[in-house]
Amino acid sequence: MKSALKSASTAMRRWLAFYQMRSLEINLDGAIEILPNVRCTETRLRMLLAIRRMQHDLSKARAHYTSLLPVGERRVWDLA
Repeated sequence: MKSALKSASTAMRRWLAFYQMRSLEINLDGAIEILPNVRCTETRLRMLLAIRRMQHDLSKARAHYTSLLPVGERRVWDLA
């Protein structure tokens, strides 16, 4: 019973980490897509800072998700 609860808990944490990672990827993609349409210099600079922060957060989320994978299983991504 204990191992079933532990595996269910691990699966739930892995799913939540995957959901957070995908949410960051979608948000980052939208920000990069809309950036060429921004004309205000100040807003553009703030968006660039936000994009850099999202990239950093995405790399942290990917590392967290990878740490929850079973031993010997590894995911590789292009760029954050």
